Amino acid sequence: MKKTMALLFTVGFVVVGACSAPEEFGLVECNPDPFAVYNRCVDPEPDAGTDAADAGDDGDLGLDATASNEDPTSCQGGAGRCVPVPEGGEQQAGLWSKEPIALLVATTPKKGDPPLVCPPGMVEQFRLHADLDAPPAECEPCECGPSSGTCTELPASIEVRAGTCAESGVMSVPFDGPAGWDGSCTSANALPAGADCGGEPCAQSVVVSALPGPTTEEPCQPVKATPDFTTKTEWKTAMLGCTANLDDDSCNSTKKSCVADPGLPYLQCVHREGTFSPEDCPMNYRFAWYVGSPEDVIDDRGCEDCACGPPEGGGCKASIRLYNDEACTSQFEQGGLASGYEKCINVVTPGRAIGAKAITDLEYVPGACASGGGTPRGLAAEDASRAVTFCCLYSLYIDIQ
Repeated sequence: MKKTMALLFTVGFVVVGACSAPEEFGLVECNPDPFAVYNRCVDPEPDAGTDAADAGDDGDLGLDATASNEDPTSCQGGAGRCVPVPEGGEQQAGLWSKEPIALLVATTPKKGDPPLVCPPGMVEQFRLHADLDAPPAECEPCECGPSSGTCTELPASIEVRAGTCAESGVMSVPFDGPAGWDGSCTSANALPAGADCGGEPCAQSVVVSALPGPTTEEPCQPVKATPDFTTKTEWKTAMLGCTANLDDDSCNSTKKSCVADPGLPYLQCVHREGTFSPEDCPMNYRFAWYVGSPEDVIDDRGCEDCACGPPEGGGCKASIRLYNDEACTSQFEQGGLASGYEKCINVVTPGRAIGAKAITDLEYVPGACASGGGTPRGLAAEDASRAVTFCCLYSLYIDIQ
């Protein structure tokens, strides 16, 4: 048989895992035992000698090379194509499907694009996916509420000084409340107007020691125990397997099957449930190899629980009030008190009477807590228990003469 030059046609499949398909176009000689032979790969007028003898030997596919005006691999009046049954391989070929299906492997249609559909006359047998894009969950930042606490203790001491707040080393007299004082109005240690302290008016400033810290303090609580999160789950590759019912006996061979063949970019592939390597494919179905999975995935992505660190900045605050009279009806000064800070108040009109005092508005100031936790956890993966492996026959030759 005369050999002519032909172009091996391949398409831009997105291959899952390893694939033995060529990556480039290349000129090759016509295969004497190809999957599909077009007319110009067969002598239009075969020689009566050696070629005629060879014509009866159809090799692996049982091709009739004398059929110059018909595709010798077609069946069912051209509606189908004769392809070999799977043979050889490390795994028993009989474990794979006996007949191949037409498999289309393409980029997954984007939202709004038309879906992949089988050619007319064929029905869908598989709709699977590969190349899963499912990054970890995106967790919203954790937030902590304020701490909580109670304040009940009063300053340890109150003094009246014979000097302003800016002066040091001056004489002072006690101005504390009574034993067990609860901060309510008291005239204990009151000073009359004109009280003298070593030649200086006593009532020039009032110093209050730091307010004690909280009696109790509870840690912050997360605003949400577990943060909200979003996930992305996309398949980059789609697989559509199509088939049609044809007469298996029309190829007149137990080593061949008549199958529907829509042509490229569809490939003829046998399949088997599970995940298998290319080396497990039948020897005559190793042109391309794919593993597909159902659209729904096993997904346990989420976020760790939020947590809060110890409170910082929490404390107590109050007000000290100074009165002219002993009944606390005529206030002349007021100052704020806080945990950890001494308070000094200058008395306007030095030497005036300080008849009473009171500490009011004692309350807890919430602290802030650093947030923690909320990190992504889990993953999304294909459901391997429902995976299907496809092993595909060599692609078609397309004559360029």
